[in-house]
Amino acid sequence: MNAFIAIACCWKITSTTASFVPPSTNVIISSRRPRAVPRQRQRSSCTERTTRLNSDPGRLVLDELSRMTIAELKSQLRRMDLSVGGRKQELIERLHEHFSNDAQLHTHVDEDCGGNALEELESLTVPLLRERLKVIGLPVSGRKQELIERLRTHYHGNSKFSDDSTIDQSIECSNLNASNTSIDDSAILCARGDEVFDGSIEQDLVAISDKYQSHENSMSRKARRKKYFKTQEVKELIRANDPRAPAKAEEMIASLEQMAKDENNDEYLPGARQYTVLIEAYAKYQTRGAEEVIERIMMSNIDFSTAMMNAVMGAYASMGTVEGAKQATTILERMEYIRDFGGGAIKPTVYSYSLAISAWAKCHSFDSATCAENILTRLLESYEKVLTNGNQSNYAEELKPNSVVFNRVIDAWASSGSPVAGEKAENIVSKMEGYSRMDHFDVRPDTITFNTCIKAWCNSNHPNAPQKAEEILCKLETHPQYPRKKGVLIVRPNLLSYNTVINAWAKSSDPESPIRAQSLLTRMLKNYKTNAFSTVKPDVVTFSSVLNALAKSKAQNKATKCLKILEMMIDLHDEDGSCDTTPNVICYNTVLNACAFSALGDDNEKKQALEVAVKVFNMLNREKYVNPDAVSYGNMLKCCANLMPPGNARTSMASTIFSTCCDAGMVGGMVLDEIRRSIPSKDFLLLLARCGYEKPLKQHKNAMSVELRQLPKQWTANVKVGDMSSRQRGVFVKHGRQTQNERSQVRSNPPVIRRPGFLIEPSWASGKDV
Repeated sequence: MNAFIAIACCWKITSTTASFVPPSTNVIISSRRPRAVPRQRQRSSCTERTTRLNSDPGRLVLDELSRMTIAELKSQLRRMDLSVGGRKQELIERLHEHFSNDAQLHTHVDEDCGGNALEELESLTVPLLRERLKVIGLPVSGRKQELIERLRTHYHGNSKFSDDSTIDQSIECSNLNASNTSIDDSAILCARGDEVFDGSIEQDLVAISDKYQSHENSMSRKARRKKYFKTQEVKELIRANDPRAPAKAEEMIASLEQMAKDENNDEYLPGARQYTVLIEAYAKYQTRGAEEVIERIMMSNIDFSTAMMNAVMGAYASMGTVEGAKQATTILERMEYIRDFGGGAIKPTVYSYSLAISAWAKCHSFDSATCAENILTRLLESYEKVLTNGNQSNYAEELKPNSVVFNRVIDAWASSGSPVAGEKAENIVSKMEGYSRMDHFDVRPDTITFNTCIKAWCNSNHPNAPQKAEEILCKLETHPQYPRKKGVLIVRPNLLSYNTVINAWAKSSDPESPIRAQSLLTRMLKNYKTNAFSTVKPDVVTFSSVLNALAKSKAQNKATKCLKILEMMIDLHDEDGSCDTTPNVICYNTVLNACAFSALGDDNEKKQALEVAVKVFNMLNREKYVNPDAVSYGNMLKCCANLMPPGNARTSMASTIFSTCCDAGMVGGMVLDEIRRSIPSKDFLLLLARCGYEKPLKQHKNAMSVELRQLPKQWTANVKVGDMSSRQRGVFVKHGRQTQNERSQVRSNPPVIRRPGFLIEPSWASGKDV
């Protein structure tokens, strides 16, 4: 059937029967299937269009065709086997001509329609036959011949039709419902001359039109579609962390406002969803811009929704300040007030409470962690109250506390740095374990919960923090189980669990800290190699933390122990080739640092430490994954100064290392300090001259007066900024603007420089133990 059908239908109403009259007007049906419109509106629309049709039916066809897009016009032309080439006006004229010929054909349909209806039934497919049976309320099961016979019996037995010439007309009218792809949003127009419908026939027309939508509703659907796609485009930028999201969101708002003005349709205007996305975009990148958007919304007539209020809270939470957290809490309190006393137009969800808790968690203080826990208490009280009412089951699901909210409160305590943070975190974990046994709570501790609790102990500066953290890790290793809706949740430790505890031992001043850290590393390696299902494998952070713990300790032969751990790391990397276990320059520098601070031992230990330092430095130079940096050369020169007695051997070795460092462009502040400690002043000036910098020797300068910024640029070309200045001990210090008197005082009072000699310094003084 053609997408546009020109049918002339008229009904002549009598007191008992309705007789079918030959058609004299057109019915325009489009290919689009819009949404339904109210029945009353359809009736008036049908009457108005009938009047228009009686006045000028040809003009109505052109109006309907002009509303269609080029793609729709071409689609209809293809269905009619007509040409699809040309401009839009040509397509419209081609369709109009076809419909005009079709209308003329139907004007004389009563002259030759005797048996054509039955032949048409034979030519229809089974789906179309079933569609017609469905329209007239007959069964649709059976073979094709049974369906045809059922339709034929219905048409012949219907008292509305006096002869076979009317069967085609009834079939044509039933096609109005059967063709789902050929109904326009202009509905169905039926009229004959100047006659007027009575109520029963108008109801029949409305029943047919109930499936479709008016042109105005079609335009509103187009507006909603435009707004949806523009909103999704901004959301994609927000998910991708694209900094262009705020500008794109502003462009979306402006374009929708302009479209509403151009189309003279207020449905294009941005609504709550669009402004919510605008706030989210600003909240992620420009907090001040989010505040301005909030003020704009306050001044406008836009109705606030829960999603918009959550977006505003997220904007304040992203500020990371106490003021932002207070604003987020104030909005939460207003939402609670509206829920309890304002009719419930806006209700806070569990996400609303989570945003307020996150805002306080970013403030990093004892008071902020207390506020976060208080908000959690309010959430639990509100949820219990909603459950008690019993008539708000849908809202109870939106308000149901989950593990994420509890984890954020634990994180607030972990970030506070309070001495009681570990105890508070453990209390919350105990509450979660209790709630996990209740059916109406969706709360149970997971790996993130226990890891955050370990973090709370590590950041609490408690004397027993490493021991408490390891106790929680041991509990995780027992794989605790918690019930859930489907099965049981089995909690297992992950790599972060072990790394956090090892780092806690590395920072501890306990004499046993290196032993405990090394035992955890050994346990991880043993479990990984023996348990086929284990997924916890030590990585570069694990090894670096253990090396750091050993390098800072006063353990004997720590240089040799560090070398063994480094070799274990290299062997593990050679076995699996994973990038996670690739040794980095920090690992090598930590071993060199451990060797440099082994000077308090006996001569044998010093000798072993020097041998380890030479071996590690050569390994670093041969390593294909990493190259030595300025700290590596500085630590090696420190080994020479601390582990070798003054003499020609130390001077020769230090000079060779410094020459290599100059060629590599790695002369930083630490290197310059340590070379002056390793060799005499005269030899230092001669060394600079041999490397290509003769100015200090020619000017007879003192070795201590040579500054890093005076050296050739190629010597410091590959040094990080931090390694140039922060390792400098009074030699290279950047000053702000100074007056002439201040500069003269600096010249007259040069900085005090330590004399070169055999000095022992703690590991934290170098600043590069890790």
